[in-house]
Amino acid sequence: MKISVLVPTLGTREKEIRRLLETLEKQSYKDFEIIFVTQDNHEIVKDIIYKYSNLDIKQIEMSVKGLSRARNRGLEQASGEIVVLSDDDCWYPANAFEIVVNAFKKRQCAKIVLSQIFDPEKNIPYKNYTSDEEYVRNKLQLMSKSSIEVAFKKDLVMNKKFDERLGLGSEFVCGEEVDFLLSNYEKNAIFYIPEVTVYHKKKENGSSNKQIIAKGAIYGKNFNIFICVLVLLRDLMLKKENNFKYFFEGYNEYFKRTN
Repeated sequence: MKISVLVPTLGTREKEIRRLLETLEKQSYKDFEIIFVTQDNHEIVKDIIYKYSNLDIKQIEMSVKGLSRARNRGLEQASGEIVVLSDDDCWYPANAFEIVVNAFKKRQCAKIVLSQIFDPEKNIPYKNYTSDEEYVRNKLQLMSKSSIEVAFKKDLVMNKKFDERLGLGSEFVCGEEVDFLLSNYEKNAIFYIPEVTVYHKKKENGSSNKQIIAKGAIYGKNFNIFICVLVLLRDLMLKKENNFKYFFEGYNEYFKRTN
């Protein structure tokens, strides 16, 4: 099973791109390609990847920005059966792709596998994870997932790709990976494994107003108003966060731009 690793980048993180490629060189599973989708600083990225000629690397240059646009372009060029979503500032343990492939082989009906992120610098998990492997049983379990936790079978998701209105560089600044998972949700289709497959520094910041607006857009697209209100009340009671204003700004704006 060949893997395609999609890496959208603006080409501004030279040190991080080299770190990423160095860890990909050390993968125990060797049947993979890397697809860099560059949206700026194309020559800088080209010079970096030139030094890793032992790896199977493609570069796609885009003149427009947008994370979801970049991922969709990369998907068009991917030749792997499995696609791994990557960022230019993450890196990988040596057995990462071996874990992913084994998970798909073990659960052949799964079209998406979710795993864990770990911060090796602080020696802590990226977020709170459950310890049991399981199929995702409802859509709300997907709301806190990150893109670099996601691997999927390309042929099974090509008619439900990334919403280009969501993600960095688009109208709504985040949430494209959650929307992608929600769009592809069905019974016994998404499987979670409690294993670390990727490294990333843990973020400490809370949600910005723009992120809450994007959250409203995602919920508006995928859930009814009753669920939306329950989520907002939960945030208010448990997190002491009053997100109603910006949430419903995104909720309403998504449909305004869609119609």
